[in-house]
Amino acid sequence: MHQYLLVLSEYQQIKDMVEAKGGDFSRKEEHHKLMTEAGCNIDELIVLRRDIHKHAEIAFKEVETSRKIKEKLLSYGIEEENIKPCAGTGLVVDIIGTGEGLEATGVNTIALRADMDALPIPENNPDLPYRTITEFAHMCGHDGHVCTLLAAAQVMAGRRSGIPKGKKVRLLFQPAEEGPGGALPMIKEGCLDGVDEVYGYHNIPNFDEGDVRVVAGPIMAQVNIVKIKVIGKGGHGSVPHMLNDVISAGAAILNALHTVKSRCVDSKENFVFTLTQFTSGFTYNVFPDEAFMQGTIRSYNVKTAEHIMSKIRQIAENTALAMGCKAEVDIIDMYPPTVNHAKETEHVIRVASAAFGAERVKSQDLPLTASEDFSFFLENRPGCFYMLGIKRPGENYCLHTSYFDYNDSMIASGGLLFIRLVEDRLGAKIL
Repeated sequence: MHQYLLVLSEYQQIKDMVEAKGGDFSRKEEHHKLMTEAGCNIDELIVLRRDIHKHAEIAFKEVETSRKIKEKLLSYGIEEENIKPCAGTGLVVDIIGTGEGLEATGVNTIALRADMDALPIPENNPDLPYRTITEFAHMCGHDGHVCTLLAAAQVMAGRRSGIPKGKKVRLLFQPAEEGPGGALPMIKEGCLDGVDEVYGYHNIPNFDEGDVRVVAGPIMAQVNIVKIKVIGKGGHGSVPHMLNDVISAGAAILNALHTVKSRCVDSKENFVFTLTQFTSGFTYNVFPDEAFMQGTIRSYNVKTAEHIMSKIRQIAENTALAMGCKAEVDIIDMYPPTVNHAKETEHVIRVASAAFGAERVKSQDLPLTASEDFSFFLENRPGCFYMLGIKRPGENYCLHTSYFDYNDSMIASGGLLFIRLVEDRLGAKIL
């Protein structure tokens, strides 16, 4: 009861703060009312979100997070046989319609995904009552993603008669989005079997609260990790002419690699290539034998990415060779670009415009240079990945910063948009 009163009090404080700053809370309050009247206990989900935040777990170790999710699903009346483990800590959950006499329109099975892992970074929110007590932190808001999907699940489980008989809503609670990637293992274990369309979202604290940002085609980037080892011949700092200087060779490689963007790729191609680490040496008077650099490529076109990787190898190897050294280049494939399907993107735009207001649905500032392993779902099934703004007026937070925290007042809105997509795609009448 104490937690429940705290949540209500904090919700009122947030509401008062936004209204004082001129924020528009009207649509959000409408969403909250719709969801609660449909049987969703938003305040209970806020408590759960904060509990998951406090006990953050990382990739493929989301054991307690998964257990708590399953416990909630069972309490909603979802049968245990319809809650199946997948990819270790992941869950695949089917809500099966029981509605008689509903028009058999739309597709048969729609999948909705929420990732649930935290990041291996510290949290810098010393005054937060539910600050993480583990060495990990939910600095990307996956705790909020979990609870928006649970909000939708609670309503749909209680109103299965509004879903045409035999049609399914499949909930995908996915581990390890932050790496090494849980989507592909889940797909390999059959999570998309029988699925017609798949949808998911990411919260964005830089986009205004209630904005839905979406675009057909690439919406998030392909990511590759670049590692370059420069090997030379070290020795005393007083005799550089007798050695092969890896620091100078590494610096020359670093400078030459800036030409990949400006000279090697068509200027119409959008990509980012960044080197973020350069390490070498150990004291003031000794040349080291090796230098090491690493960074990332973010791109939206697979062929362009292949060309970029080829030029990186060529420049690094030949520049090192010219300076009497050797470069070993290792480029690791992580996630492909997240590419939305045109028709399914139109569905999201239509549904979000009705639920949030057409003025809230935008393609501004897309695609993002961040990456997502939801890309693997979209390689296997038609679907759409969209962004949900959670920024309150006066705030200026970013994902993956040590002081980020999900905006709890958007749980109802996020859950409602999931439900509206289900209604649209399955011909359901849930709300």
